[in-house]
Amino acid sequence: MKFDENIKKSLNLANNATAVTDATFKGLLENCFSVLTGLPEPHNVTNLYNSKPDLVKELYAALLSITAEFVRSGQKSDSIRDFLNKCGYNEAKISFYTDLYDRNREEIEGSLINVGSHLPHITDVTWKIDYIIKSSCVDASEGPLFRIGLQTEKYNSEIGGKKVELVNFTCDSQELQDLVYKLKDAVRHCQRIGSEH
Repeated sequence: MKFDENIKKSLNLANNATAVTDATFKGLLENCFSVLTGLPEPHNVTNLYNSKPDLVKELYAALLSITAEFVRSGQKSDSIRDFLNKCGYNEAKISFYTDLYDRNREEIEGSLINVGSHLPHITDVTWKIDYIIKSSCVDASEGPLFRIGLQTEKYNSEIGGKKVELVNFTCDSQELQDLVYKLKDAVRHCQRIGSEH
């Protein structure tokens, strides 16, 4: 995982025992995981501040950011342990974080799916080539037919989790080439926008 140096610097604030006590760190983590799962914060944030509220807020923002990114990218506890170890966290803090992560990962994933425009996410693609040799109404074939299946996931509030749907369509080689060209054009456009920021 690559994170901005500012995030890493903010995470290192947890190692400053005068600004962030162990109790404060645990309270921030509990708040972090509660907020990301859509629950209210169990601890009043102002009660967690010591003499350095700006440092505690900075650490809280960094914890929220990395937790959402870990869940979004599907990180496992082992890689998270390595990352937090590189940030200088002791074993007790790492264990507390990974325990909360393992318990809440699926709920946070559901919350993150729900963020945005609620469009389905494509998670898998299947394809098959069919070739019609001869039919009762056509003597000559027009080339292969491509059967494309897109597996999508969307958060469903009724079941409280992900709902998997299949979108199937058939196209000829020209239609498939048009689709591929449009997708490549969209990727180029997104990369250009990403490189500007």
